[in-house]
Amino acid sequence: MPNTRSLLAVLLAAGCLVAPVAWTAAQTTPPSPAPKTDEPAEITPLRQRSIEHGIRWLKSGIRANGMVGPDIGHAPDLSCTAMTGLALLAHGSTPHGGEHSKEVSRVLEAVLTMSKRLPPADQERQESTNIRRKIGAYADRFLAALFLSEILGESGDAEDDVRQTLEKLVNDICEAQRDDGMWGSDSWAPVLGTVLGWESLRSSSSGGMQVSASANRVGEALLKLLRKEQNRREGWMHDFYKKASSIRVLYSMNYREDPVFQDCLQHTLKLAKTDRRPFVEAGGEEYLAFFLVTECLMHDPEGLGKEWYPVVADRLIEVQNADGSWTGHHCIHSRTFCTAAALMTLQAPNLCLAISNQ
Repeated sequence: MPNTRSLLAVLLAAGCLVAPVAWTAAQTTPPSPAPKTDEPAEITPLRQRSIEHGIRWLKSGIRANGMVGPDIGHAPDLSCTAMTGLALLAHGSTPHGGEHSKEVSRVLEAVLTMSKRLPPADQERQESTNIRRKIGAYADRFLAALFLSEILGESGDAEDDVRQTLEKLVNDICEAQRDDGMWGSDSWAPVLGTVLGWESLRSSSSGGMQVSASANRVGEALLKLLRKEQNRREGWMHDFYKKASSIRVLYSMNYREDPVFQDCLQHTLKLAKTDRRPFVEAGGEEYLAFFLVTECLMHDPEGLGKEWYPVVADRLIEVQNADGSWTGHHCIHSRTFCTAAALMTLQAPNLCLAISNQ
């Protein structure tokens, strides 16, 4: 029997249900029509084997208490634990059902425990991790909130705990948004941090959380930054993650006709198709950006998902390690983080993550 998450995904994809209204800017254009359903992006047998191989590796790093480190045997890390949970949810498992329900339950318990132990953000800067240094001081909060918002309604006896913990995380994230709409500049990839902040609040709002931060300011800040840098090329490593991750926000906020969005989209599509470096030399930033692009383009009514997904999926399989993992080659090196992000991308056609519904 399918679990609730997979059943909802089927109904949404079939147009039988309407996805909840997301935390976003006031819409000046109507929502996009449902994507064309003929020949949807496909998880081929080869891609499914890659997914199962990756899932096995990812599960091997989950401790008895559900916590996960940046690599097998490493100290627990909240961002990596939450990313592991998201990858298992994307496979179709929840605490109530699915092939990996026991692991999801343990990861949920760990995310709740670790979220309650989070120090104030200024102290986190002093006790920084690799992921916080690269994405920002609130990276743990962003990813924990994303996981908890995705598991709302599926957590059984832990539901009240999930909601209370998520509410605290959302309040912390909202309070940390700067006047310019961004979430800090104290990291290597502040654009990615800002996109994750937006993503976590969007998913939380769809789950019924009150969000006091401004989605409008996020979109405006990204457009301003990208316009400023539109004619400046810093090399693929600096350009790719910024443009690719920004697509996620600009697409869902109906900036799709803006020249800045079109530049980001065409640059990202072209680079993925013609240059292997974003895959062969990828760090965790790129692996996460692959997912951010994939989850929104899967619903594009013009079929961009069918154009994008086979390219990124097969490129990812080419760089998968023999043990099933993926490795970061710069900045975020964590195999756990990179493997979870790669699996979320490969499993996007499952539509098991509510954040994938535009």
